[in-house]
Amino acid sequence: MGIEILIVGLVIAVFVLLGVFVYRSSSKYAVAQRIERVQEEQPQTLNEELQKPFLQRVVLPLGDAVARMFRGYTPSEVAEGNHKKLVMAGLYPRVTAAQFQGLSWFCAALFVLLLLALLFTLGSNSGDSGVNFNDPLNILYLLIALVAGYIFPRFIVGQKIRERQQAILTTLPYSIDLLSISVEAGMGFDSAVGYTMRRIKGPLAEEFSKTLNEIRLGKPRLEALEDLGNRAGVDELKIFITAVVHASRLGGSITNTLRVQAESIRIRHRQRVQEMAMKAPVKMVFPLVLFIFPALFVVILGPALISIMRNL
Repeated sequence: MGIEILIVGLVIAVFVLLGVFVYRSSSKYAVAQRIERVQEEQPQTLNEELQKPFLQRVVLPLGDAVARMFRGYTPSEVAEGNHKKLVMAGLYPRVTAAQFQGLSWFCAALFVLLLLALLFTLGSNSGDSGVNFNDPLNILYLLIALVAGYIFPRFIVGQKIRERQQAILTTLPYSIDLLSISVEAGMGFDSAVGYTMRRIKGPLAEEFSKTLNEIRLGKPRLEALEDLGNRAGVDELKIFITAVVHASRLGGSITNTLRVQAESIRIRHRQRVQEMAMKAPVKMVFPLVLFIFPALFVVILGPALISIMRNL
């Protein structure tokens, strides 16, 4: 009797093990395990999503949704221009051309709604029931708000482009000097670019990194350098790249070309600084006249005027 019970128990255990094995081998179990892993990773993913900036979490998806509505009405030239501006500003691929176009339309609608709310508030305070659309002045205000809202994101990107180009111009003389010295010391051009990239900071280091990655991925060096000049949009850098490309294609000395270009860039940088110094007195005239001189007049002439008034 004990042997029979043991055999029955072993048979039941074998069937249970076979059932567990078959269940674990089925696609249903794999799907359940995958769902559990996704549910375990979801809080971490949600936290990572919440740690992103507000621009990436809310504004860019909203711009993408608006861009899908106007995708068939946006000319290809406008999309190409937006893409070029975003690349020069260093915002691509975080912000695509479609998202930027959608943000432009969204800002235009937002500015119009804000102006309508302002006009409605002013009309309510003056006793009117609402906004008078028959008034040409109100229509003009709405058109100005529409254009201003559409231009506002482009103004921000343009400011970003100017700041980035100024940072590249500031770093360029030292970078070209370091690149020239590295090549003269016996390093290859790609190695010298990599060494220069590690020694500097800012947008120029990012552009050098992109160029080296493109070369490693198989793009010809001269074509990658030309793309570098187009991405940066800085004339001095374009002139330098053009000289290096011509020297490489014509078989000239890269070392001599780098030395000449480094000296030329230093001279142009010095001239630019001198030009900014010459403009400083002219720019100081308006703050002096509007803010500093009135205060000086009050401090200097105030006591004298008070004494005169008391004596008279």
